[in-house]
Amino acid sequence: FPHPTAVTFLMHRWCDTPDDLTRTVIQKTLTGMGRGGVCDQLGGGFHRYSVDAQWIVPHFEKMSYDNSELLKAYADAYALFGVEEYAEVARGIIRWVREVAADADGGIAASQDADVGLDDDGNYFTWTRDEAAAELSPDEMEIAAAHYDIGTAGEMHHDPGRNVLYVAEPVAAIARRMQRDVADVQRVLDSAKRKLLAARARRPVPFVDRTRYTNWGAMMGSALLRAGAILGDGWARAHGLATMNLLEDAPVAG
Repeated sequence: FPHPTAVTFLMHRWCDTPDDLTRTVIQKTLTGMGRGGVCDQLGGGFHRYSVDAQWIVPHFEKMSYDNSELLKAYADAYALFGVEEYAEVARGIIRWVREVAADADGGIAASQDADVGLDDDGNYFTWTRDEAAAELSPDEMEIAAAHYDIGTAGEMHHDPGRNVLYVAEPVAAIARRMQRDVADVQRVLDSAKRKLLAARARRPVPFVDRTRYTNWGAMMGSALLRAGAILGDGWARAHGLATMNLLEDAPVAG
């Protein structure tokens, strides 16, 4: 399981007493999780936990309370260290909230299921090589396959051909190996991501539990306010405030 409060504690410690070891622990943890399959590389947000030590193969359920504390940790790390990768992970969490978990009036859904049926094991989130190739141009496929390690042998035991998307080779490394401009490789990868996400949206979507819990809503509302201020995200600020107002105005049970 991710432990964002431990990372937050270490960031406070580093601010009080900066040292290389503390910073290494913080950055290795955040980078490993953010590049792993435990982070939804297409749609943003974090799955509940990883079943391996490399953060690659997750249990695919997404919980709002997990994502709220991870959003705070990544936004704070970006504010502290200025690493753009952390800002991108934080923006991905906000994207999942905006597109999946958010209610129009300011509420937050509790969770999104991992699966859509008894015979499923994260099929909505995973890909065979043939599925990816059917959606992408040859150039997009070459770069996406290198970046996300999309091969004929995947990571899912129930279907060994299915791949969990994780960052196996960073964009800069791909550009060096291919002797291409980094911006060009990023442009092709961004196009591939848009196509894969659009194709994924046509699949049966795991159920979203729209139950509102006061504490989970407050956690996400405060996280959105904090991240919105750090990232300059107006939607996050507005929805965080709407969520907190909704909680404040809710009737108290007698």
